[in-house]
Amino acid sequence: MRKIDVHGHHGVWSYSIPAADPTERLLRLCERECIEYMVCSSALALLYDMQAGNEEMAGAFGDHEQLLGYVYVNPNFLSESVAEMERYLALDYFVGVKIHPRLSATPENAPQMQELMAEVAGHSSVLLMHTVDQNAARQMGRYAEQYPQLNIILAHSGHTDSNEAARVAREHPNIYLDFCCEWPGAGKIERALEICGPAKIVFGSDADLLEPGFTRGMFEGAQLTKQQQQMIFRDNAARLFGIPCDKQ
Repeated sequence: MRKIDVHGHHGVWSYSIPAADPTERLLRLCERECIEYMVCSSALALLYDMQAGNEEMAGAFGDHEQLLGYVYVNPNFLSESVAEMERYLALDYFVGVKIHPRLSATPENAPQMQELMAEVAGHSSVLLMHTVDQNAARQMGRYAEQYPQLNIILAHSGHTDSNEAARVAREHPNIYLDFCCEWPGAGKIERALEICGPAKIVFGSDADLLEPGFTRGMFEGAQLTKQQQQMIFRDNAARLFGIPCDKQ
């Protein structure tokens, strides 16, 4: 089944990932995993240099329709983050914003984050937010209520607190769950389906930092119906990013 992967990365990591062109690595993964579109943030932006990373990824993606981008922003650099959004969200292939509270050393409820969230909501309709626990999930629920026009994907679904993340998704129409992780957690996707339903879940792999087949296997193990597969693997994300749901 064709997929839209809402959580990818472009660049070089300090791990044992095959030494090859990072763009080509992503394209090969897309072909192998039947990923129609992969929405990525820059590894360089996440780990070291926001501006250089966004620029590098923009230069790499322009000729590849399958690869879409998140503008990475950092609450410690508000004016620079606004400039990055204004620069890259004007491009057709940048379709959202990414924030990583842990790597920016800024809690979700910090004043700097609150200022950044207001700017993100004014510039973008989609935010991918790294979310590590139930406190983060609840705070994102408060932002979702404050900014109903902003669709927020909880990357990693709160890790081991995924049940609480699912409850937050149930309570807020603009919260969605992405289950990529290093720890599968038996039954957590099934529980999320019971709590918030398939319309609130999207497919994200964390490629190529993580192996996409790992997340795919979690969903396959959940014994999804054909309708649930279609919603989770493609149609929910297509709606968020304005991709036609009937494309063949």
